[in-house]
Amino acid sequence: MKNIVFLAALLVIGSIQAQEKISSKKKKFYIPVIKYSEFPVLDNVLTQTTFYQMDKQLIQEEPILKKNYFNIEGFIKDPVNGKLKIYLTVELPQYKATKIDSTFDKKNGWMFQAFSNYSVKIKMEAKCADKLLLTQDFNTVESYLLAFGSKKDNLRAAIEMNNKKIVEAEKDGNFTVAELGLDRVIYSSVESIQRYLNYKLRYKTGEDKIKFEFVTSKGHSEYNQILAFENEITAQIAKVTLEKGLDEKLLTPHLQYLESLLVKYPPSPANENIRFIVTNNLAETYFLLENKEKTLMYANLLIENDKQDSRGASIVKSVNNAYFADKKIRCHTTRFADLKKLGLKIAEEKEEKRLAFFEKIEQQDAAWEIEKLNRETYLEKAKTQRFNLLDSIPYQLNANLLAKVVDNLGGSQALKKIEKAHFLSKLSIEGNNVPQTEEKWATTSNYLLKKKMPETYYEIINGAEAWSHDDRERGVNAKWAKLSTYDYSNLSKNVDLINFLTDLRLDLWNNFEVLQDEMYEGRLCYHLNYFEKTLSTGNRTIPKTDYHVFIDKENFNIVSTEKTEFDNGNKSFFERRLYGDYRPVAALNSGKIPYKINYEIEDFNGETLYQEVREKIEINPVFGNRIFMKEVYFGGFK
Repeated sequence: MKNIVFLAALLVIGSIQAQEKISSKKKKFYIPVIKYSEFPVLDNVLTQTTFYQMDKQLIQEEPILKKNYFNIEGFIKDPVNGKLKIYLTVELPQYKATKIDSTFDKKNGWMFQAFSNYSVKIKMEAKCADKLLLTQDFNTVESYLLAFGSKKDNLRAAIEMNNKKIVEAEKDGNFTVAELGLDRVIYSSVESIQRYLNYKLRYKTGEDKIKFEFVTSKGHSEYNQILAFENEITAQIAKVTLEKGLDEKLLTPHLQYLESLLVKYPPSPANENIRFIVTNNLAETYFLLENKEKTLMYANLLIENDKQDSRGASIVKSVNNAYFADKKIRCHTTRFADLKKLGLKIAEEKEEKRLAFFEKIEQQDAAWEIEKLNRETYLEKAKTQRFNLLDSIPYQLNANLLAKVVDNLGGSQALKKIEKAHFLSKLSIEGNNVPQTEEKWATTSNYLLKKKMPETYYEIINGAEAWSHDDRERGVNAKWAKLSTYDYSNLSKNVDLINFLTDLRLDLWNNFEVLQDEMYEGRLCYHLNYFEKTLSTGNRTIPKTDYHVFIDKENFNIVSTEKTEFDNGNKSFFERRLYGDYRPVAALNSGKIPYKINYEIEDFNGETLYQEVREKIEINPVFGNRIFMKEVYFGGFK
């Protein structure tokens, strides 16, 4: 009987608790979170590098792609050693068809677009530590806009021109990438690949909205303990960062208490409100604690409770959209703090390199001023030595021979008065009957050579400065470049006008040794030789340059000059000039200057034979129409 009474009492108490009214309020919290990649292996990877394997026709596009792609969110680009490696194999786009499309609006009427379609094939692979993460073949059809306008017929000319270019390109196997729009269709395809990779691999920061339910019925028996949970969770959420989440140890007693309420208040229509409060708070808290199993369990109980099943469904959706690893959703790491530190480090390194670059420029400028002063001193010294030699011919070595050679060139006074000279020559290369023009200009401080064999380039001395301009890339990369000390010393010998006109090195005259007379090209000649030597790195004497001059014993014309250059003791260059015709020049007191010269050159390009016929030689000319007037004489180099 007592047991029956006790059971009845419990039923009455349970009924009173079930019917005890409870109300709550919704409170929203916003916390910072990381939206993670689906690949946990990338969690500690901060740098990314892209490698390209391009079709040989597309090589010039590789630096552009490297500069602009790939920018994956949450990574820093590293030119070479990124931990996330993306590989792209890009084939040459294949032409499909050219079409005209149209649109209509009331304001402009019909508008027409002509465009070419290309099939673009790119294979993409993403790896981390040699582990393949993604592989995908992107086979797309991209369009290149040829023309746009209101008249359809006007577009046909653009289409015909484009089709002609494509036919020629396919015939020659030489595709002008920019003209055909191949670069644009590749960029368009790579742009879509970047969007795909950002979707799959990116790490980005975001903000999550968390909804808790807190009891407002102060008279309810559970009010005080649920209030204690409210205070604890509110305090902890205020401290949540990307690197730090909730403290599970401090929350454990509160969670145990909430879980006991689900036993204390079993499922029933009367317990719907309190179970809604409890299951919602448990699901949201376990989600923040990165416990996938318990989050889903209480979210499903929340849905079954049926007070607001959408709240439970929303939590389930959040779990499904999060990428869990080792039962964690990876919401709290130092990734973005580390990324920021790495970015600052790279910025500091770039700043150091920038400062080092400008410091190097300053050092180069200072060294250049010293070099320029040395060059100016050298030019003045060379000019003085030449004048002194011409004034004191009787006191030089082999004075009689030197006097006759100088007299044949017009005499020492005429040679001293030379201030500038100009050649216009026709060159005939062996095996090529098409003549090429060569112009040469010289003053006491300037030397300019325009040479078209085997390629076109310019070399200029303007006082102490020496420059070269190269057209080997058909002008695409043609730039002026300042020549080194070594190149300047070789080139500056041509500033000496006697050497410029005749190839006679007066500055070396006293070094020449007169050898035994020799028959040369059917003429008896004086044979002069100077073998210049230098020291090797091992302090051993090795040959540097071997000079030979052959002078006609009858009329004292220079018949031939030969020069052999050595590199570290090995023959590297040979040049032979054979002078076949001399003509008098009035400005040189009728001194005779060679007009026809046969060249024989042997260097790393092999043998080159050509003939120069000087159609015009001017001494002290008026430079009214000279080429490169501004650059050579007014320092306009850029």
